Amino acid sequence: MSGKQNKNQFLALLRGINVGGNNIIAKDDLRRCFEQLGFDNVRTYIQSGNILFFTEETRVKELTESIEAGLAERFDYDAKAVVIPQRKYASAVRSAPDDWGADDDRKHNAIFTMGDITPKKLMAQLDAPDPQLETVTIGPGVIFWSASKEQIVKTTIMKLGKSRLYRDVTVRNHNTVFKLLELFRGK
Repeated sequence: MSGKQNKNQFLALLRGINVGGNNIIAKDDLRRCFEQLGFDNVRTYIQSGNILFFTEETRVKELTESIEAGLAERFDYDAKAVVIPQRKYASAVRSAPDDWGADDDRKHNAIFTMGDITPKKLMAQLDAPDPQLETVTIGPGVIFWSASKEQIVKTTIMKLGKSRLYRDVTVRNHNTVFKLLELFRGK
């Protein structure tokens, strides 16, 4: 498999690598692993597990299972990934609030859900966000969250990190979200 003709572009967002000293995996090792799994034109972006690739496969579930199994075998960890086709990622990013990421005094994250957990199901299991502290917008497969840096520890979404639900999400900051969209477009 080589080239891009008749192939679909995807993004894999890996959960829990190169964060807090856990599951340290070099970008080049990730790229090689994806190439060995049969994917083409594999590119990585920063060290937090963002991999763009092309494949003839169109079934997200099968791709996710293949990627998680390949990573688990190669790097010996409980691999979890969100796999998103290019057009769905672009649609998700377009659903972000217009001002998401614009205020430097606020922290802005995108929370991507995994498996059967949808953003609505996830939010239904959390306390309601306090609109005085945080803004939450649900998009397709993603929650766009913003909060004052001064009040961040009091927010509902920050409490997510201490719950069992946290294992069903992966988080990216707004800079990474928009850079990945640019990379999809070949910039």
